[in-house]
Amino acid sequence: MAKPRLGLVVPSLAACGGVTSVARFVRDTAVNSGSFDLKMISLCMDSRDTASVRLLTPSTWSRGIIAENETWEGFPYTRVGTFFSELEFQRYKVNSVLKELLADVDIIQVVSGSAASANAVIGTGKPISLQVATRARVERRCRDASVRSPLDWWRRAMTEITDHYDNRALLRCHAIQVENSWMFDYVRKLNRNRSVDVRNAPPGVDHHLFHPAAERDPESQPYILCIGRLGDPRKRLELLGEAFVALAQRGDDMTKLVVAGKSAPPAGFWRLIDENGLRRRVTYLPEVSQTEIVTLYQQASVFALPSDEEGLGVVILEAMACGAPVVSTRSGGPEGIISDGVDGILVDRDDSSQLAIGLERVLRENGLNKAFSSAGRQKVLHNYSLDVTGQKFLDVWHSLLNKNNTSCKDRQF
Repeated sequence: MAKPRLGLVVPSLAACGGVTSVARFVRDTAVNSGSFDLKMISLCMDSRDTASVRLLTPSTWSRGIIAENETWEGFPYTRVGTFFSELEFQRYKVNSVLKELLADVDIIQVVSGSAASANAVIGTGKPISLQVATRARVERRCRDASVRSPLDWWRRAMTEITDHYDNRALLRCHAIQVENSWMFDYVRKLNRNRSVDVRNAPPGVDHHLFHPAAERDPESQPYILCIGRLGDPRKRLELLGEAFVALAQRGDDMTKLVVAGKSAPPAGFWRLIDENGLRRRVTYLPEVSQTEIVTLYQQASVFALPSDEEGLGVVILEAMACGAPVVSTRSGGPEGIISDGVDGILVDRDDSSQLAIGLERVLRENGLNKAFSSAGRQKVLHNYSLDVTGQKFLDVWHSLLNKNNTSCKDRQF
């Protein structure tokens, strides 16, 4: 008997960041279950996408949207363009190429930062499950706070339009998985007049891959670690820079700062570091393999997340799984993971002084460091292992398939 086919649809599938990490988790959950065939599709999220019809490239007008077959981590997927990709809202519309690609799937799972991308598959006649981290309006608040140029006004306008598409998708998908309590409350309230399967179902991490080192000495060569899209304004790397400067001014002349990610730290961060003569104590790693990332987590004295907004914070789970104590801002997702003072430290957003104090505590108090290391690992094992978190997604897929099978006559989906 043929297995049902799951269509995994992700904006910019092969890009780095939280969405890619969640897509990897969903892919592995489906494949390892042995219950589904998997078909992966990547949606255009770039104005320069070569599979799209570009408004500013007339040569693409007659060619139309195309689908390009590529490979991601050994798995085949299809990248689909859109019409006039320079306009963000065009990326949230269904097109005939995408619809044809999804014709042979039984259920669609969308993984996206905000919900807007799910609009591209609405109207395909398939049950749609959406895994979503946040809202565009919340995600972009830092970027949109200051408007100085016509481009800034344009971006703010795109946020307003995307917010509309976010809500539209949240009101049309048949199942929705969120990563934090505030998003859960928002989705439930938005859908108060209809029946929809809404779950607080954050992704998990591979605790076999992300594991503590056999020996860990946070005092011998101490360093603070931060991993992510460092150039993203939401990540607030300058805030971590301010905290690091404060540590140095309080007499810490040993601890180093290691930042890793393909997106380089912003100029303001380096300016702050250079002005305080700390460049020799800061290391930026632009290209790191997964094996190297695990080692960085394992040997870190503390992991810092200074973000303004996080849907979840997968890097927190990876760090905790590897035994690295975490100090994070209360940025949406982290406070749903960390129990302050039990398995990590939470500080207010945009408060470099609190961040410095939290980092200093974990760096100086060896007993606290080890306690957080152990408690964090145990929390991941109990709450965020792949078996625990993956089962929630499998339950949703089977539920939607059963519902679809029993309502084919009236075409509920």
